[in-house]
Amino acid sequence: MNTKPRLTGEPIMRILCKTSENLVGYLYQWNNGDVQPAWFDGAMADVRFEPFIPAPEQNPVDPKIPRPRQQDLTHLEKA
Repeated sequence: MNTKPRLTGEPIMRILCKTSENLVGYLYQWNNGDVQPAWFDGAMADVRFEPFIPAPEQNPVDPKIPRPRQQDLTHLEKA
């Protein structure tokens, strides 16, 4: 038994009914490593667990890399 308190948890898997394929709950992992199902309408026996599909990695701006400065165009001569 884990003696650390459960402070935060996040869903790590969907719980689906094997016969209807309906979503019936989520499996949560807590900050202390415990896992716990959270059922919508009570526990079910005939279920399967489906991991979340990771979102495609976007190309976020890396805060560690400075953005190029936009040049001040006021010094250019008009043609």
